[in-house]
Amino acid sequence: MVLLSVFLATGFLLSRCAVTGRLERHQYTSIVAHTPKQVRDQMQQSQQPVDSSIVEMRGDSSSSSIFVSNRKSMVIDDDGEAVALLKAQEVRVVAKARMLAERDGKIQLDFLITMPRELQGNVQSFTITPVMHRRGENIELEPLQVRGGLFSKIQERNYWRYSKFRYKLVRRRHGELSAADTARLKEAFHRFVQFPYLDRSRFDSILNDKEKITYYYTQDVKVEEDDKQLFISLNGKVNALDGSSYIVPANDTLQFNISSMLTFVQPITRYMQKIIEKYAVVNDRNYLTFKVNNTKIMDSLGNNARNLEQIRELMHTLLYQHEFYVDSIVLTAASSPEGSYRHNTRLARERAYALSNYLRHEYDFPELDTLLTVRWESENWTDFRKEVLRDEAIEHREEIIRLVDRIADPDEREAAIRKQFGKDYKYIRQEIYPHLRVVDFKYNLRRVGMLKDTIHTTVVDTLYQRGVDLLRRRHYVEAAQILTPYRDQNTAVALLSRGFNQAARDILFELPSSAQVEYLRAIVCSRLGEWKLGEACFRRACELDELLEYRANLDPEMSPYLHKETETTHE
Repeated sequence: MVLLSVFLATGFLLSRCAVTGRLERHQYTSIVAHTPKQVRDQMQQSQQPVDSSIVEMRGDSSSSSIFVSNRKSMVIDDDGEAVALLKAQEVRVVAKARMLAERDGKIQLDFLITMPRELQGNVQSFTITPVMHRRGENIELEPLQVRGGLFSKIQERNYWRYSKFRYKLVRRRHGELSAADTARLKEAFHRFVQFPYLDRSRFDSILNDKEKITYYYTQDVKVEEDDKQLFISLNGKVNALDGSSYIVPANDTLQFNISSMLTFVQPITRYMQKIIEKYAVVNDRNYLTFKVNNTKIMDSLGNNARNLEQIRELMHTLLYQHEFYVDSIVLTAASSPEGSYRHNTRLARERAYALSNYLRHEYDFPELDTLLTVRWESENWTDFRKEVLRDEAIEHREEIIRLVDRIADPDEREAAIRKQFGKDYKYIRQEIYPHLRVVDFKYNLRRVGMLKDTIHTTVVDTLYQRGVDLLRRRHYVEAAQILTPYRDQNTAVALLSRGFNQAARDILFELPSSAQVEYLRAIVCSRLGEWKLGEACFRRACELDELLEYRANLDPEMSPYLHKETETTHE
């Protein structure tokens, strides 16, 4: 009752003027700013963020003040990140853009969000959502929320009322709710809970005072192909208990530029030796369906129409292309062992000739009169052996194969299998025999204009080019798999991008010295803690190409080499 009385009294005051009206009149906004390097280093190096220096931002994003302190009055979120209000000596910073180093296909965004005192209040909730903008796509990150004390208590009471209503309904229905009950619960939730809890939140705090709160926000982001820049802005909203709300005006957008090692990818073309043969053979296998004891080609049976069209397409392609002559085409039809050998011989022969005549007349290939040779195989025992040995569903497959090898007469052989292994024979007849009724085409080709039987020539190594293309598109896993055997600079870039530093080091110190190789050696030495060797490599790189000294500002591993105290600090 006391809580409700306070709320009613507050409501009376609020009715005279909406809570968010003053915010709208003054256009209060939140602030997003780049994290100063000294603060970023402290946050990343500290094992206990609660003891780290946090900052409060004031001013706009083009020129702002940063106050650093070590006060203990801070909030720790679920990720162990510190949030607090601090005041101390003033330090001037801020840039409109900051360079982020991409490593293993990711970058780490970090920035400061300040939730001003004016946007906080006892009877309201302030929610702010960072938005990442990349190439026309807007991606909301996890929001931050600060709720006033009375606002939070009213929220809790509303959820309690809804829970009480739901408990009574479930109890009356003995736990079995109908579709109407579910709809009723949904309506009740909207009636009782005016301000639902956030589904996900990076930071959710109950306001204890009216100080500014500054949050150090970090987020790992996967870098996609062609990503060069990312932008961060804030969406914000204030909801008050009187039902009024205030959309926080958009602030200046932070710009992040992405730096990767892809600038060190060499645009080289590799070649390989290839042996070109004068003669070539193309084999094509097809399965055609015939009626029992019939040799007529019928495109309406089974998959005959599709198989006949595939035969026609390949034959047309080979006959009318310009790289090879077709010296001959051999058509061979085979039957399964079912039935007598004499009968199967007739079927195989007549079906082979029926198909050759069909191809000549239906598809108008006049060349077949001189190129096509017709053959037949009475019973396809060659494929029978392969299919039986391969099929584990046949229990006595080894015994059947030994029987096939021992009995020379095909009719006696098939009868023995049927008699001795009846169960297996039934399976073979249903599953194996259809695969033995085949029509094989063998195209014998000869390369146009080639006199020698073989020629050794140099061609582009397309596999290497594919690896480089994958590397440029940031598909580091696939690129490293392809490029590793080549052990060149592009291989090292792929391995460094994946974090395989020792493997990259081994390759880099095998390569001839150049400005880029020395620079990459400096990077890998920095990662492996070989500071003195790395500094020497960096100096040689800058002597060979003075622009690399400016490039070093983009790579975090190079920062130790850019300070005079490097040798005394890291030796």
